[in-house]
Amino acid sequence: MTTRRVATALLAAFVLAGCSAQGTSQDGAVRPADAGTAQPPGGRPSLSAPGCTFRLPMAAYSYTADEYATIEAAEQVPAKRCMAGYSLGYRPPERTAVAPGVDRRYGLSEQDAALAPGYRLPAAQPPTQDEELSKEQISVLYGGRGSEGKTGRLEYGGKAIPEEGCLGQSILDFRKDYEHPQAIETARHISSQSYQDSMARPETQAAFRKWSAYMKEEGYIYASPMDPPSVGKFQEGPVTAEEKATAQADVACKTRTDLLNSWFAVESEIQQAMVSGDTKVLQELRELHRKKVAAARTILTEG
Repeated sequence: MTTRRVATALLAAFVLAGCSAQGTSQDGAVRPADAGTAQPPGGRPSLSAPGCTFRLPMAAYSYTADEYATIEAAEQVPAKRCMAGYSLGYRPPERTAVAPGVDRRYGLSEQDAALAPGYRLPAAQPPTQDEELSKEQISVLYGGRGSEGKTGRLEYGGKAIPEEGCLGQSILDFRKDYEHPQAIETARHISSQSYQDSMARPETQAAFRKWSAYMKEEGYIYASPMDPPSVGKFQEGPVTAEEKATAQADVACKTRTDLLNSWFAVESEIQQAMVSGDTKVLQELRELHRKKVAAARTILTEG
């Protein structure tokens, strides 16, 4: 593997390290899928509008995709300074426009289906390292991750290297002033519990039954719109004509039943009630997010 590919893989690992399987970052924000607004304009989104997750009430306590990208870019600035302390040059990746992502909170949607065939998620595009980094640069920038399994004290030119490297240490140092474990746990709980509760609500179950009935008319037997994406043959191997046809029927039946809008309305109501019970701690989280984004913008301005 070339040093460029090694650097790109390590950079991707650092960028994604703060995200859980549910897309939640370690500082309590939901990992952005798109740059959607925090609150639903007009109360309910259209079926084709991307990112229901980022129109739910909890989105007000999360970063937008642009804000998240700003933070990631700011974390590179002290990393560059750190590299200079070892007399090593480093040019961070160029900032690029934030592309809309995929939101599968309620299964496949019309906008989502246009991005990839069937039920597969589009292949993630990792950040790319623009310059060819030397082994020495990789070792200092990424610390233990870039030192090819070396153990013991990491150093370069007689100077100790942070275990997480210049980039990892930069991320940790920037994050520490904005941590709020209680608020993080509250945000994660609301996001997870509201989804589970919304599926159990009679209105959502009724919408599922209508969707299931329409799917049956098309020749597909599924009780819930969350069932087709979990079918093994729709997760592995090449995308088949059967998978594409199922996905098309799925989206069409969601449109006929207005399932996405009705499900979104139910979960929005649940989340709003839960948010009302934890207003103080969530406001503290939002304020920390605001301060972190402002600090990131200052770092980028000052260089």
